[in-house]
Amino acid sequence: MQINQLVIAHFRNIANAQLEPSQHVNVIYGENGSGKTSVLEAIYTLGFGRSFRTHQVRQVVQDEHEALTLFTRTQDSNESDTQKVGFRRFRNGETEIRINGETERKFSALARLMPIQLITPEGVTLVTDGPKERRQYMDWGLFHVEQNYYSHWLTFSRLLKQRNSLLKQRSYHQQGGEYWDQQLALAGEAVTEARVRYLDGLNQKLNKYCQQFLPQYQFEFKLQRGWQEQQSLAEALAAKLELDLRQGFTSVGPTKAEWQIRVDGIDARERLSRGQLKLLVAALRLVQSADYFDRLGKRCVILVDDLPAELDAENQQRLCNALLESGSQVFITAIRKEELEHRFKDTEVRLFHVEQGTIKND
Repeated sequence: MQINQLVIAHFRNIANAQLEPSQHVNVIYGENGSGKTSVLEAIYTLGFGRSFRTHQVRQVVQDEHEALTLFTRTQDSNESDTQKVGFRRFRNGETEIRINGETERKFSALARLMPIQLITPEGVTLVTDGPKERRQYMDWGLFHVEQNYYSHWLTFSRLLKQRNSLLKQRSYHQQGGEYWDQQLALAGEAVTEARVRYLDGLNQKLNKYCQQFLPQYQFEFKLQRGWQEQQSLAEALAAKLELDLRQGFTSVGPTKAEWQIRVDGIDARERLSRGQLKLLVAALRLVQSADYFDRLGKRCVILVDDLPAELDAENQQRLCNALLESGSQVFITAIRKEELEHRFKDTEVRLFHVEQGTIKND
């Protein structure tokens, strides 16, 4: 997928802007606070229905306006038809989504139409923070490439909510808790089996990218399911029932899964520097993008905020080379265009200068 046109209105400090990006590399540059990251944020919002910087809608909608408006025309590289996507978010949290002129009510429609990968300096939390972000990483990929995964996940979530309600209300035995456990175990096993298949498919590519960025290390990626390996989920639920009854919630299952990343046998969080963690996260995002293309024949749009930050010249070039090799449309921010322009030789690079919310095409 590539963006042919992007319109931004009343989004942070951008009153009105229209961009016609390159299908290859787009460098958005300007001083800190100028609004360059807001361009990436707007694109991300079109793919996720929310900002990556805040959950507070009022912080994103420009002052003295009731709503922000985003519009884009997109096109798959192997198709001639364009898709028109409009998104409006109001201060009160209400949302309007229109795709090709038709009203759409589900954010999932945006996600399927606009697959976005984001690399930011803060994105190292994918590795450094708790397992929730790593589960979200797995689930994003599965949502896009496994047709039945979303329905499995919805079924599991509904059943888990039902079981937790029975546990909290102390009515597990009276309301047929064993039956719900059987259904929950089936749904949870389906979710976990899909995660195992997905990560197995990524592992070979992951090691290739990690060797490209960090050749001095050996990487190991392992999924911990969220219950003991030798048990089925049904057995694990039964074994933890007494504990769950006391606590009032379910203590095992896919929502407790962890994806371990080890470097030379040591937790990546303890082994790698901040700059190396950024490269590792970039590898994870690029691998997921490559897997998406291999499975569906379509490319993600890749957003990179402040690429030069925390990387020396050699690693900046490595990341730029990998972005080019991905074949994806790329949007990158930097303070000065000179930091990046020379790193993309023999490639169309479109420059956008941002100053106090005004965007100009160089």
